[in-house]
Amino acid sequence: MGRHVIVDFHAYIGSDPYGDYSQSVDQLIASMDDCGIDIAVVAPLVDFPGPDREVLHKLDQARQRFPGRLIPFARLDPRYGKETLQALDFAMDVLAFRGLLFNPVTTNSLPYHAGVLPLMYAVAERDIPVLVPTGNAYLGLPEQMAWLAASVPDLKVIMGHMGTAAHATRAIALAAQHPNLYLETSLQQSPVRISLAVEQVGPEKVLFGSAAPYSQPAVELLKVHKAGLAPEVRSKVLGANASRLLGLELLRGRA
Repeated sequence: MGRHVIVDFHAYIGSDPYGDYSQSVDQLIASMDDCGIDIAVVAPLVDFPGPDREVLHKLDQARQRFPGRLIPFARLDPRYGKETLQALDFAMDVLAFRGLLFNPVTTNSLPYHAGVLPLMYAVAERDIPVLVPTGNAYLGLPEQMAWLAASVPDLKVIMGHMGTAAHATRAIALAAQHPNLYLETSLQQSPVRISLAVEQVGPEKVLFGSAAPYSQPAVELLKVHKAGLAPEVRSKVLGANASRLLGLELLRGRA
């Protein structure tokens, strides 16, 4: 093979009901093709249960249109209790999704709250990762992600945006302390933060992501290339780490 697989660990399709962002699956695939991204972890722009009762099916249909290009994550709202746990079972057992996206802001939920932990324990039992967008000053702080990681030590927690620019140094320090806490690179202002994360956390716990449509895959990919990483480290950040967490080798073996 001429190059390693590139995996975008953080992307969306649909319309954001809280803002003016939207992205179709065709637009996502086109932007991936433009910059050489092979696979994207993709979630809806709305939570389930929520206003769109078909959102999980729509995500599955998008995946089927582009075989091998998309890894769906169920985006679930833990406030619905048993219904949420049933939705997790359906998404994983019937639709064969590969992880969870949990948004503390849109679900108005602290990651370590007693009402959230049953969902996190269920995810940990399945040995799948949870991606949590971070950076909000009230419901997305790195310390809250660290408390989740400590509360459920078998859960693989990916800190989306590395806490964003405002909280990145604390996010990096906390990820270095918790073996099950990972960092995803999207929306960082400077490539310096990516190289700092690799140095302090280790090259196996940093994952490339774009957060498209909130940013552009080509822009976020350029930051990784400008971070001054050694080629073998860059290949881990851009795809090898994601492949390991998602079991992509196993999936291809079944194909």
